[in-house]
Amino acid sequence: MSSNHETDPTRTAEMPNAQRAEGYRRTMRNLGLEAEIDLVSTTYTQQGGYLGAKELLTRPLRPTAVFAGADIVAMGVLQAIGEAGLSVPGNLSVAGYDNTTFAALGPISLTGVDHAGREIGRNAARLLLERIADRGEPSVQVKLSPTLVERRTTARPGE
Repeated sequence: MSSNHETDPTRTAEMPNAQRAEGYRRTMRNLGLEAEIDLVSTTYTQQGGYLGAKELLTRPLRPTAVFAGADIVAMGVLQAIGEAGLSVPGNLSVAGYDNTTFAALGPISLTGVDHAGREIGRNAARLLLERIADRGEPSVQVKLSPTLVERRTTARPGE
């Protein structure tokens, strides 16, 4: 999760990181896993991921997986796991968010969520040009579905 300076609860709830956290909570509740919900609030930096993972790794019941809110955060998570003498995905799985270029590099091979960034950019440019051409057009909201890109940092627990 990310630290931010927003204080308006409505605006905070609309932030992508808050929506992801709520989706996680909702899914865990729907699966009957409410007692297993575990979130660490940190910054969207490698250092934030490192500190968040160090906190998780000190818990009495170590997680089997960590979802980092950004690929850069996942890099810090991987560092903390390695320093703890654990392996990915042997001891726990790690997934990021963004599907950045470095996530796909062989030595990293990070599983992650691809949020269709290029498609978002294409839609933004198209909508902007349409708005410039006809300022009277009503605003449009486009929703895209992210996809999971599986790589070497995830496995089923116990595999």
